[in-house]
Parts: sequence; C-alpha cells; structure tokens
Amino acid sequence: MEKYLNKKSSQDKILRTAYFIILNVFKKNISTRKSKALKALKYSTLSGSDKAKCNDLVQKALRFTLFLDPLINERKKGRIRVELLCLLRLALTDILVRGVKQETVLKKYSEFAVSFERTKHSRDQLRYYIHLGFSDWKKNALQPLFLFEKKLLEVLVGQYTLESVKRIEKIFSKPSYVDLYIRNRAKRGKYFEQFKGTSSNPSHFRFSQNVSLMKTKGYSSGEWWVQSLSASLPVKLAPIDFNEKYVLDVCCAPGGKSFQLADQGAILTAIDKSKKRLNLMKENLDRLKYDLDLICMDVFEYKPKKMFDIILLDPPCTATGTLGKNPDLQFLNPLEKLEDLLDTQKNMLERCSGWLADNGVIIYSVCSLQKEEGEYQINRFLKKHHRFSLVNPKEGCHLYKDGFEIQKDRGIRIMPFFEESIGGTEGFYFAYLQLKGHGK
Repeated sequence: MEKYLNKKSSQDKILRTAYFIILNVFKKNISTRKSKALKALKYSTLSGSDKAKCNDLVQKALRFTLFLDPLINERKKGRIRVELLCLLRLALTDILVRGVKQETVLKKYSEFAVSFERTKHSRDQLRYYIHLGFSDWKKNALQPLFLFEKKLLEVLVGQYTLESVKRIEKIFSKPSYVDLYIRNRAKRGKYFEQFKGTSSNPSHFRFSQNVSLMKTKGYSSGEWWVQSLSASLPVKLAPIDFNEKYVLDVCCAPGGKSFQLADQGAILTAIDKSKKRLNLMKENLDRLKYDLDLICMDVFEYKPKKMFDIILLDPPCTATGTLGKNPDLQFLNPLEKLEDLLDTQKNMLERCSGWLADNGVIIYSVCSLQKEEGEYQINRFLKKHHRFSLVNPKEGCHLYKDGFEIQKDRGIRIMPFFEESIGGTEGFYFAYLQLKGHGK
C-alpha cells in the first residue's frame, strides 16, 4: 500500500480514496460520510477539486451498483473477491457514466490493481472487463440506472405502485443537484438572471452545473444556504405565521429549517445532540447572522422553561428518500434499523407534545419513503391523542402537482418525481398537528 500512497498523481489519489470508501461500504458496513472522516483514508488531504471528483466517482458507482453487478456476474470466470468487484464498479462507472478515455482507464486501474495484495493477481481479469466495457456495453450505448436493493424494493412496491417505484428509480438515476434557499431580504431575481439554473418558486434556485459555493455570489453576505427543495417544504408551506412566535426546532442540525424559521421572524430555540453537526450549523449561522438559542443536548434530557407555539420535529429516520444523493444508505441495511427508529420517533413525538401551548402546532417531518415513519406513525399518534388534529398546508399551485399528495388523516407525502420537469427532488413526508385548546 505504501508504494501506492507515495505516488504523487492527483488521479491516483482520487481513485485510491474512492476505492476504499466503496470497499468500506460493502466490506465493513461503514457509510461514505464516516469513511471520509477516517484518518487512514486521508480524504481530508485531497484538494477541494479532488474531493469533488472523488465524491462524484463514489456517488455514481454506488448509484449504479445494482445495475452494474449483474453485467459483471454474467461474464465472470470463477469467484470475484469483493475487492476486485469494488474496483470493477469504479472502472465501469468511469467507462459508462463518466466517459473517461480507454487508455486512461486501462492505465490507472491496472497500476492500481497491482499495488494491493488483494487485487494484484487480478489485473488480467480487470483488463478483460475494461475491454468488454468499451467494446460491448459502451459501444451499444448502455445506460446505467439506479435500482433499489431487493428487500427495499419489495417493501416499496407493497406501499406504492410498481409504476411509482420505477418513476422514483428514474429520478434517482439522474445527476445530483444543488439547491439554494434564498433568504427574504435578498434580491432573488439576480440569481435567476446571472447563474445557470432553474427553480419552481421564488425562494429556491437549482444549479444546472457544478459550482464553487464559497465563490458564488451571496455566500459571504449570507443571502442563501444550501437546502433541498423537499426539505424546505414543511416550513415553507406551513399555514402558520412564525413571526414573534416561540418555536422549538428539535434535531435541528444541519440547520436548513432553523434558518427558514429565523428568516420568518421566529423566536427560535434549536437543539441537537450532535456537537459535530452543530459546529457546522454554527459556521452557517455566523455567515447568515441569525439570532437564535442553539443548544447541544439530547431531546430526552431537555427540559424547556416555557411552552412553545410551534415545535418542528425532524427525528432520525432511514433517510430512504435521499437515496438519489446518498446511494450508500441502501447497502447499510436501513430496514434492519427501522424498528428502533420508529420507537425513537414515537417517543420524541410523545415528549414534544407535552411542550406545546394550546392551539400550537407540531410540524413533523422525515426524509423517508417508508410509510411506517410517516403516514402510519402520525396515524398512530392521532388515534392516541384526540386533542390533536391534522391541518392542511397553504393553498397554492403545489396542491395540484404530480407527486404532491395530501392524504386524509395521514399528512403530506412528497414523491421524488414532484417537480420532475426540473429533475425531481428527494422523497419526503410531513404533517401539521394542531393541539386544540381546553374546552374546544
């Protein structure tokens, strides 16, 4: 390994880092985010542009893994070790998705393979697949697709229609995008005039090309923050005036919804138990210059000194609605964690419901496609708590768009093909739960 690490080529370092990130997913059940934090991987030593290239390679390889693996298995000659399989996934991604030249792919992957004990005897097999990729699959314009893992697919088909699930796979096959939420005071028109991108509403801008966010106009002056369209909807569409209201944001980091609430004049308390995630949130707060009470604490230890008019609860979830951007998650056994997450969500809802003033509202949201974490969770809560009832979102054109679903006694479901004309969005669920005053 040291032989390889001492190479100075930026391209070599990118491939090495990407390889071990993917190997950690499939061999050690470690997420890409946690892998990048490992000192041995040296991800932090990459330049900004090299990190972007590494992330692009990793994300695309993971996104199309379930499409690529059957191609590999159909032509395999004997057993393929997980180490070689991960390398093949990366090579085929370079060939079929990223359009890297044949001589470049052959050279860098051959050199890489012989540098490691577990792949050094597999160079001929690797080169066979690389030639096959260019001579057969690329020549025939094979287009990789995102596919759901078998168990997850079965669950989703049971909860939605097969047609809807196939539409989600199509959306998750598309390149990742970057969404900006533009604060109220900013002159929003200039973003749509000066940058390449689009949006479905005045407060959001979606880039259509890779950009350096720190060099983008409005970054240093705090005119926007990064937040996906679907994640912004629970606050954006709330039928509530937040101005001068006492609001609690539970599990607030990385902060997008907190920034929205502050932007609308809320008197905000935001809590999260992750010190690392809160530190990132503080960096944005310094840039945005919003005034709020930020607390590092577990919600089950928190004891509020006052009742709140509004509580935003975004509890831990399987995050299956974000698989388009975080394709590693479906290989980390999300369904095995579901029962524990459901208990956490239920207990958080119960705890927060006791901190709400009469006629107050809980905004509950999860970035999950699993109905157990959304519709079924809220339905259970309403059956137990008769003083709570669902409130509909604001009126608007969104009510009539494909993928925006208001369900009686179950809340709002955002399908990834919502706003499909601009590339879709993440899967999301949210609900507005209003507490009736005593005697009403």
